[in-house]
Amino acid sequence: MHAVVAGAGIGGLTTALALARAGAGVTILERAAVLAEAGAGVQLSPNATRILAGLGVLERLRRFALVPEALTIRRGRDGLQLARMRLGPPAETRWGAPTLVVHRADLQRGLLEAIAREPGISLEAGMEVAGYSAHVDSVKIGARRGEAGVTFAGDLLVGADGLHSAVRGRLCADASDAPICSGRVAWRALIPAADVKPDFQAPVVNLWLGRDAHLVHYPLRDAAVINVVAIFEDGEDEREPADASWSAAGDPAVVGRKFSDWCGAVRDFIAAAPEWRTWPLFERRVLARWSNGRVTLVGDAAHAMLPFLAQGAAQAIEDAAALARAVAAAPHDIPRALEAYGHARCARAARVQRQSRRQGWMYHLAGPLALARDLSMRGLGADRLIARYDWIYADKS
Repeated sequence: MHAVVAGAGIGGLTTALALARAGAGVTILERAAVLAEAGAGVQLSPNATRILAGLGVLERLRRFALVPEALTIRRGRDGLQLARMRLGPPAETRWGAPTLVVHRADLQRGLLEAIAREPGISLEAGMEVAGYSAHVDSVKIGARRGEAGVTFAGDLLVGADGLHSAVRGRLCADASDAPICSGRVAWRALIPAADVKPDFQAPVVNLWLGRDAHLVHYPLRDAAVINVVAIFEDGEDEREPADASWSAAGDPAVVGRKFSDWCGAVRDFIAAAPEWRTWPLFERRVLARWSNGRVTLVGDAAHAMLPFLAQGAAQAIEDAAALARAVAAAPHDIPRALEAYGHARCARAARVQRQSRRQGWMYHLAGPLALARDLSMRGLGADRLIARYDWIYADKS
């Protein structure tokens, strides 16, 4: 059996590796001529690291990743701690797998190293998928490398081509199925650890909450740099979905104004960023089915979601594992395998999408609603707060 995977992001690489381990030959078609992972840090929760361990990638990642000791939640205007949930060994015992933070480029490197040891996987860079035609016993994929057209064939096609998925566009063929603007923008930066106060260097994932905004930061790469994500409402950002990227330069003065009424420690921390990159946040509508015949979707192509549960990469990794299991169970009936894959994944991914959206609303509350949220967090305590993540992180296999 041979699979063609469109896209070499985290979801595409993990899917290729999982399918190869299930016995398939795999061709990865990647539009970019050079693989250079955009962005900065990514949180890998236990539902993702459990799968990466099974694929032999986790041990490679441990060279680069950091195990955070805790997740702390604070109020932005005065720094009041609302909750502190222990991670590290206690969380690994609870969920059976570690929580890690890692630079996206290091995660990509770990996956590529594992793929390089799989003789059944080939990676075609600079190859853009232009369309496909599905047949009873195969899928033909049309692609372009520069001006040259190339045709590939496989037993199945996996669209792992992200928010603007060409495969999804052909699969759904619905003009209304476009990325949905959230009205929020993520601003990302990497700050040298030496440029911030010791409290901001601690091996902890920090979440600060405020009116129409929140801030996340944690150290990366042996705590040499601090990954920062500031997300706030921005009705003035008029970029179209096609322009949404991680690489647009941002004006530091804009971030400074958005957080001008936060506590001094946060203002000083933000001011230490050497540069900012902006990323408008989009999501996709929930699909009842991800597959049609021999064609299916994974990752953002299937369920692009807002980042408020830090589950974008993790859900793509879950997709990869579920798809490989379904194909291994029915290698001679790919349409049935893809139906089983959708049955295993669609409802769960949709729930994560909904909860991510709701979490963003809670993070950005103001006035009496924010006060009620803060009192609730302090009243629940760490144990009951951390139990709210069991449905995502616990082993369901």
